[in-house]
Amino acid sequence: MKAVVFHGVGDIRLEEVPEPKLQAPTDAIVRLSASAICGTDLHMVRGTVAMMKQGTILGHEGVGIIEELGPDVRNFSIGYRVVIASTIACGYCAYCRAGYFAQCDHANPNGPHAGTAFFGGPEMTGPFHGLQAERARIPFANIGMVKLPDEVDDDEAVLMSDIFPTGYFGADIAEITDGDTVAVFGCGPVGQFTILSARLLGAGRILAVDSIPSRLEMARAQGAEVIDFNAEHPVEAIRRFTGGIGVDRAIDAVGVDAERPQGGPAAREARGQAEQFAEEVEEIAPEASPEAEQWRPGDAPSQALI
Repeated sequence: MKAVVFHGVGDIRLEEVPEPKLQAPTDAIVRLSASAICGTDLHMVRGTVAMMKQGTILGHEGVGIIEELGPDVRNFSIGYRVVIASTIACGYCAYCRAGYFAQCDHANPNGPHAGTAFFGGPEMTGPFHGLQAERARIPFANIGMVKLPDEVDDDEAVLMSDIFPTGYFGADIAEITDGDTVAVFGCGPVGQFTILSARLLGAGRILAVDSIPSRLEMARAQGAEVIDFNAEHPVEAIRRFTGGIGVDRAIDAVGVDAERPQGGPAAREARGQAEQFAEEVEEIAPEASPEAEQWRPGDAPSQALI
């Protein structure tokens, strides 16, 4: 089958790989009908996330049809159309039972202290082959898949694998209450869903900060008050819009690989922090090759994390 495979920083190939096989009773094999590229995948491509294992299939967002099931997957049948959760979780440990699936004690084969297990990630996350492939093995499939109704198409469903839940999670942990004024920093895919989720949770006003016109226009179409950080200092604008009070909640919808202001009153301040930021990147990804320099933070559009 064909899959998108990591071979090194800047070296991603579409190539033939072996078909996945069931390895545990709770596994499923899914034939992918839709997958997506996340900002997190771009971190691996650029080298700002280290410890990627050569030969790992990328991707953690997918929709498909179940083709095989392990004997302990009792809540699905072959032929079901499903969306696959990007995070892998056992469903029975204390963390999973409390709803903290990303903190699962059993899914990551590196042990309970290794951290979150997800598809297509670096060595410390498993690693598990990802979903940018014709077929994929889904561990703990009884927990990590959701059956889709016919009226939800693939393009809509794939958003529920990672990107929409990420935006909703940001709004949820911000503890937004009715009428709150909320600042959302970053208007990429995660930021757009954060804006939508903040509105769903009762936000009265949403101030959206970015510099890319198409993203700001999309945020405006959602009813957000937009701030271009290349045109004006975002903090000063927020204070002006709120009578000097500031916002009730602030959500970072960018994370790693943020773009710095290139012009306007905030640019000088950002240049003063550039050296510190570069040191942080070097600490995170010391293995990044010179070929990845063109992808260094500040040179590319802001990318949203999972």
